[in-house]
Amino acid sequence: MAAKTMDFAGPAVSTGLGGLGPTRVSGAALMATLLFLGAPLLFAGNMLAARMMQGVLPPFTLASARWALAALVLLPFVRRELFGQRRAAPGRWRALVLPAVLGGALSVGPQYWAAHFTSAGNIALVFAMTPLLVALLDRLAGGARLGAPALAGMGLAIAGIATASFQGSLARLLAFQINPGDLLAGLAALAWAGYTVATRRPRAGLSGLALLWGVAAGGALTLAPAAAVEWLVLGVPSLSREAVLGVAFLAIVPSIGAYLAYGRLIGLVGPVVAGTSMYLIPLYALALGAMVLGEALGRYHLAAAALVIGGVALSRWRGAAKVCG
Repeated sequence: MAAKTMDFAGPAVSTGLGGLGPTRVSGAALMATLLFLGAPLLFAGNMLAARMMQGVLPPFTLASARWALAALVLLPFVRRELFGQRRAAPGRWRALVLPAVLGGALSVGPQYWAAHFTSAGNIALVFAMTPLLVALLDRLAGGARLGAPALAGMGLAIAGIATASFQGSLARLLAFQINPGDLLAGLAALAWAGYTVATRRPRAGLSGLALLWGVAAGGALTLAPAAAVEWLVLGVPSLSREAVLGVAFLAIVPSIGAYLAYGRLIGLVGPVVAGTSMYLIPLYALALGAMVLGEALGRYHLAAAALVIGGVALSRWRGAAKVCG
């Protein structure tokens, strides 16, 4: 299959859309742009909700409950397809394990744990390094080759993340006084990068919706042991109104809405370009954190955001990413 690329600074280019008229190509470009801008907003809502749910549910219980409810919501829409695949070769179902572990468990549980130590804005800024991780993993898998503008843009973004993590303090940088929440967010970002690369092609012959159900169900099961440990140590959490509403929001908006949007974006523009949309999450998260949670915006946040914006602009420069082969 021909590889696809999309240049958001100019006309859409797709080596896999040969023969289609300009209207069809323009429609694909518009959809890709809307998804590029919209998916990170939905993911930012996830980080905001994780901060709001502090003290309501433990992090791994919250993550497991989110995915369990998402799987239940999706089941009526995919049960016919899943039933039809029930006799599929075991290898097909094993192909769902990696996306479920990376995208369902490891990219969510540590992220919710990180919310107990650091702000939603900082988590988002750490997640902004996802495009670098995606590009590196994709390159190892024989995918996109990065040009100098893309590498320079990623360098700027990493500088922005470091500025936020060390709160703009040279003394903290030299002493390497890093917030443990930022380290947990970094682990989650690495897992998310792996998920992005792992889902660049259809898995197990399933539709995108069925794949998402597999991620949700697998994520809930993978996170269940950690949630059980939380219950043993902290006691069984109460089923408050706030807990129910929070889990419902996380199941519908970040779990289903964001993952479907991001999966569609990967299909349109490929994992490397889709990964650069993560650069926009910090901007949304910082704004929402300030407006909804009253999180303080320091000058180092603004400097970090400027570096991230500059990084995404530079990385999207025409010709920043080249397709190998």
